[in-house]
Amino acid sequence: MSSHRGVGRSLAKAGLVLSLLVACSGSGDDRVISPEPGGEQPRQGGTIVIGAGEPICADWYAPCGAGSNGILVQHTLPAPMRFVDGQHRPTALLAGEPVVDAGPPQRVTYRINPQAVWSDGTPITAADFRYSWEQGRATDIRSMGDIAAVDDADPTTAVVTWRVPSGNWRDRFQPILPRHLLEGKDRNSEMKDGYRFSGGPWMLDNWTRGQEFKIVRNPRYWGKPAHLDAIVSRVADVPGSRQAYKTGQMDMIMPPGADASIQEFKDMPDTAFEPIPSSGFSFFVFNTQRPPLDRRAFRQALAFATDRDAIVAQLAGPIFPDARPTQALATAAIPEWYSEPFSRYRRDLTRVAELMRADGWAKGPDGIWARGDVRARVELSVSVNVPFQVLLAQIVESQWKEAGFDANTRAIGAAALLGDLVPKANYQVLFTGVGYPTDPSQCVRFCSDRIPTEANGFSGGNVSRIASPVLDDIWRQVDRELDRGKRRDLVRRGQEALAEELPAFPLSSIRDVAVFNSTKLGGPVALTPPYAGLSEWFCKSTCG
Repeated sequence: MSSHRGVGRSLAKAGLVLSLLVACSGSGDDRVISPEPGGEQPRQGGTIVIGAGEPICADWYAPCGAGSNGILVQHTLPAPMRFVDGQHRPTALLAGEPVVDAGPPQRVTYRINPQAVWSDGTPITAADFRYSWEQGRATDIRSMGDIAAVDDADPTTAVVTWRVPSGNWRDRFQPILPRHLLEGKDRNSEMKDGYRFSGGPWMLDNWTRGQEFKIVRNPRYWGKPAHLDAIVSRVADVPGSRQAYKTGQMDMIMPPGADASIQEFKDMPDTAFEPIPSSGFSFFVFNTQRPPLDRRAFRQALAFATDRDAIVAQLAGPIFPDARPTQALATAAIPEWYSEPFSRYRRDLTRVAELMRADGWAKGPDGIWARGDVRARVELSVSVNVPFQVLLAQIVESQWKEAGFDANTRAIGAAALLGDLVPKANYQVLFTGVGYPTDPSQCVRFCSDRIPTEANGFSGGNVSRIASPVLDDIWRQVDRELDRGKRRDLVRRGQEALAEELPAFPLSSIRDVAVFNSTKLGGPVALTPPYAGLSEWFCKSTCG
């Protein structure tokens, strides 16, 4: 996902990463890119080995897979819309643009491509849309609870009715599931550890947990077929994947840690080192139900204690000299929705002292703030598997200590983050990121009805657990507003409210770097989002 994407991607269970969408065009489920005039013509066949890891699970409508949008879900199963080149576009699953009736109630009509079939030859129909909605609505996984009904009376046309107007309706049905293969069965047991059906250009061949999974061409795919025979994704930590590339065991990696250390790949022979633009962003999440983070003044003081300019310059500057902090819980890569309300927070120890004293805190003999018997203790949780995050934590801990906070770092594995720390609120501050958001909505992260609970299987995306009527009102309006101009104004108001309440604090835009063997791997490797052009990849020489 990015220099920060290790935890961001691993937070799928909490529903925090919503939009790592793989791009496509109308001629196939993957984005189709023709070779430039005079460019190398794609060869057919071969196997490429990459270091893309594995999902937590492959049941995309269960908490463990709710936020995953990686290779498996995007290349083996269909969806009606994908986000590409900065806008949503219909995929080959549809026979044309969806038809929107603003209502009320709002309705969207999807006409299905008559050539679209599952890998067993069964047509993809409106019943599959309805089944997918039914699977997600109970716990609102993938926000399917926003939908009131799906009319599948005509197998070739799905008519979807929303409960309230939805400005982000294009992100629904990611993905479509095969009703005829799953209805009446335990979906989780059928899908969690992999599935052999497909409605996309690829299908899962085998998956050995903790080691690798392999996808192969879907022989019944109804769009443009892939060039490669297979792609193997191996599981390794960051040092392991880097070493695997150096020794020729992997043909392509995207290190989740674009710090100065990855510059070593720039000088390697036969290696392409290509930065990839991203709409993602990284940020700190404050657990607003965990003292002393439950106090807004405390959260604001921490923000003023953080020198984001120095952090970004030190960690990203050697590779991206133009890197700057992000001043919204959004990215400047999509300027329509970007503003800079968080620019008020710059390193200012005088402001830290003002906020802390006004909230009843005083510095003790040891230089640490205290409020009665409560010390200003704060713990930052990061992924131990991502060197970038470990180094970032060292810098942040030093800055917070200097400002009078009893700061320490908790570097742990993704499994622990997913198991208890994040979904069950057993943390104070978390560093994470959002991969490739396609819509400015923030309700899924900050509306009170999205707080993870036992009732929703701890799948809610509001892991800061902020419960603010102001945030609820503004961001629900953003979700329901269809007029783009009015929506822009609401988004700006919402970002201002986030900067005031401070359930989270932005760091910087996310940037990926694709490292691959330029003599072996051809095609559109360095695309936004990563792996978007998978079906257009090809072997320049014998591989696999």
